[in-house]
Amino acid sequence: MRLSLYLFSVILLCACGGDEKPGRNNGETTDFSAIEELAERGQTIFRDREFGEENVACADCHADFDETLTDEETIRPGSSILGAHRRARTWNGEFSGEALLATAAGAAKCAHLYQGRGSSPANAITQSEAEALMAFYEYISTGEEAMLLPWDALTWPGDTSLSREQLKTEIAKLEGIRGNAQRGEALFKRACAGCHVDGYAPAMRMLRRNVTRNVRAGYGGMPFFSRDKLSDQDVADIRMLLEGK
Repeated sequence: MRLSLYLFSVILLCACGGDEKPGRNNGETTDFSAIEELAERGQTIFRDREFGEENVACADCHADFDETLTDEETIRPGSSILGAHRRARTWNGEFSGEALLATAAGAAKCAHLYQGRGSSPANAITQSEAEALMAFYEYISTGEEAMLLPWDALTWPGDTSLSREQLKTEIAKLEGIRGNAQRGEALFKRACAGCHVDGYAPAMRMLRRNVTRNVRAGYGGMPFFSRDKLSDQDVADIRMLLEGK
């Protein structure tokens, strides 16, 4: 486990100079045991499917490792959280500056939209929960991750600049793409089966036969998939599969 590896490095540091080392802010000391405890709490929040009203965890949508270094075929809707603590902005620029700390790099919006917490992102997570998540992000990161990630998503109400009419227009365009059910079956197993474990029919009922809209914009506890995760053709293929079931 990465936390264990980190702890091992901390032990080595302590052996060279005591329990505390000069910190990064104004010569303050760093209490490594407190950092580890906070990061452990953040990890618990990250993996907890009972964190909100919906039975979904941050870990269902975001990896806490570098996905490019594994042979795993799972397609997650969200990006890896490595480096999330140092992002310049998130959610297409909605969160930046101090808001990144208050929302745990935008995790508060996910908690509100998909886990059913709070009346808005502003109160979806507490300050201590945000601090724990940020500590966990930093704990497992190398510090060399990108500060900005590309945004190629079609979301509503995730992106409040997109009106309902614009959403309908974009969905109509996607509905015009002819899909391949055989290819859709392979994609379903990689991107959908992790949550829709009971198969195609229950997934179809949950999506209310509006596959394209719900894959691109999310539905209830289901997050959206951006185009860098599932292409327009991918979505059409999954739709063709499910509509034939």
